[in-house]
Amino acid sequence: MKISSIFYTLSLFLLLSFTTLHATIKIMPLGDSITWDWYYYDSRDDSERHGYRNHLWYALQDAKYDVDFVGTQSNGSAITPSFDGNNEGYTGYTTYQIADLVYSKLQQTSPDIILLHIGTNDSMYYSPSDMSGLEHILDEVDRYEKDYDTQITLILARIVDIPKAGSWVSTFNTALDSIAASRISNGDDIVVVNMQGISSLIDGIHPTDSGYQNMATIWFNAIEKIIQEKRDEIAATLIPVYGLMQQ
Repeated sequence: MKISSIFYTLSLFLLLSFTTLHATIKIMPLGDSITWDWYYYDSRDDSERHGYRNHLWYALQDAKYDVDFVGTQSNGSAITPSFDGNNEGYTGYTTYQIADLVYSKLQQTSPDIILLHIGTNDSMYYSPSDMSGLEHILDEVDRYEKDYDTQITLILARIVDIPKAGSWVSTFNTALDSIAASRISNGDDIVVVNMQGISSLIDGIHPTDSGYQNMATIWFNAIEKIIQEKRDEIAATLIPVYGLMQQ
């Protein structure tokens, strides 16, 4: 290969890497009513719903991260300050119902990061050791990644505790940890965050606004770490290439 061709190839690599480094990060909030923002006897209009999502959006904006919340649904348009209300939150949905729709939603929105908090409604129907619904969601994400030759970082939440459900949530979260660890060891890009300690609940199930603020902080810390790690990976690749170009 001629020197000019090498220079062109390396220049193109640098340009593509720089573009990746500064690309908008597409984040999909995915889950049930804790994502959509609903609680029992809730009479609010959908334009008033926000959950953790507005608080997370504010934190990401304050940190100057270029992000885009993605989803085929949207709410919270009346909230001030305004925020990106796109999401995939479905009130009352179980892991099985989310699994049935997640592939098509990924096709429509192509996120880089998924924030998944799901399993609360499973407590009404299934044993806490029945994790096939969650496994199916993760399988569908894997299928999408393979079909579209892409990679998604999935931030998987240990779900918020439900005091009246006794030990159900703890057992579910322990099983979730085991599944995540197995998949991570097999190469899945999964980060587990712990929402079980969120104790400020408006109806014994759904967080209060302060509870949602705490959730947002946990999500933000995980996202920030992921963004920084991606930047470090790209920078580590760029530095030796740039050095080679100077020779």
